Amino acid sequence: MSINSKDSNAANNSNGKRTAKPSEMGKYSTPELQTAFNNGREIGRTEGMLYYIKHASENMQKEAEKLKSKLQTQKAKG
Repeated sequence: MSINSKDSNAANNSNGKRTAKPSEMGKYSTPELQTAFNNGREIGRTEGMLYYIKHASENMQKEAEKLKSKLQTQKAKG
């Protein structure tokens, strides 16, 4: 089976259906995520995935700090 075969890697989950249409792949909700994805694709698949994971991880850490601060504020009021 060739790499470009329509059956190659057609299923990403246990029910055999695609999780995303090819036209939807690589489209992200924020410009930052889209830029990270695009930059990653330019430098290569493995390096791109690592760059994207690093970017997502940094964003999650920032969000966790905000939520932790918000929780502490709510606990102080309660």
